[in-house]
Formats: sequence, C-alpha cells, structure tokens
Amino acid sequence: MRSSWALEVFPGCSFHSLAPLSRDVPILSCGGLAKRWLVPGWRMGWILIHDRGNVFGTEIREGLIKLSQRILGACTVVQGALESILNNTPKEFYNRTISFIKSNSEICYSALSTVTGLTPVMPAGAMYLMVGIDMKHFPEFQNDVEFTERLVTEQSVFCLPATPFEYPNFFRIVVTVPEDMMVEACDRIREFCTRHYRPRSQDSNEIDQ
Repeated sequence: MRSSWALEVFPGCSFHSLAPLSRDVPILSCGGLAKRWLVPGWRMGWILIHDRGNVFGTEIREGLIKLSQRILGACTVVQGALESILNNTPKEFYNRTISFIKSNSEICYSALSTVTGLTPVMPAGAMYLMVGIDMKHFPEFQNDVEFTERLVTEQSVFCLPATPFEYPNFFRIVVTVPEDMMVEACDRIREFCTRHYRPRSQDSNEIDQ
C-alpha cells in the first residue's frame, strides 16, 4: 500500500493504514517525497515493512535492498537534506497544497458532471480525478485509449486512459495545474464530447441520427 495517500487526504476524510488490521498478513507501506513535497524528480522514497510474524523472512528484505541498489537513487545532497525536510517543513505548506488540489478537484468534478456521457468520480484525496466514459454514446471509439488519443489530437488535452490500471472505460485527469488551465481543459473536454456524443433510442440499440 502507499502510505503517501495518508498525506493526500482531503479535509473531512480519513486515511486508515492496513498495517494494524492483521498480525498475520505482512504489509509493505511505500512513501516518498514526490507528492507530499512536490519534488518528483528527486527520486527519494522508502518502504516500511510490517511483518510481525516474520512471514517475509530474509528473502524479501534482501530483495528490497537489492532492488533499491539497482535503480538510480537520490543524490547525496537530497539524502542529506531529508531530515530537515521531514522535520522543518511548515504545516502551512501542506495545508496550501491540499487546499489547492481539493479546489481544483471540485472545479473539475463540477464541470465534468454536466458533460453528457461522462461520469466523474470526486476523489477523497489524490492529485488525479477519474472520469467514466459511457462508451455506447461514443461509437467512434472502441475504448478509453482511442477516446483519449482523439482527445489529445483534437483538443490538446492529454488524459491518461485507465485501461492500464485494469479500469476500462475511464480516464484520469491531473488536477495539479493552475486553476485557469483546469477550467480551460474541462471546457475543451466538453467541446470534444459534444462533438462526438451520439444519443441512443430507448427501444433499440440503433444510434439515433
């Protein structure tokens, strides 16, 4: 599980770690600087092993150490700064970040909720928002991949298809951009859907012309 989710939860919502739920099932909790401190290029993260019964033994632990040594890690300057980053970052920095992301999520959710053929899902804490596509109303496209490919081609709005996450007929939109860009992106998505949406009759599977 990603412990970084605990740091992204919006006000009014709660994060519950899986680690305390069982004494028998081992849990790996992953975290890092990228999202909480907005430094994705620093490549600094960690894994906490919750394994009261020593189910993993030494094999998993040794494997994690080897894995961490095989990839390009953080430079020594970043490693040296980690203690100060964790202990001395003002709380206001975190509050501003969460407030900004929540506001953009609400803007995006509100805008796309009125777009026929789309069903946005309001996140409880994330830098992204998932949007469902009612594919039967967009017969030009076979799936979310084709939908998003055409969206970026026609509207220059890049959204990530959710099929790679085993979540077909959805796409993911980033909500970390400036507010005016968020509004513009939603407007362009609306234009795209208006252009390609096709209603269907209630009595048949034929597309109404």
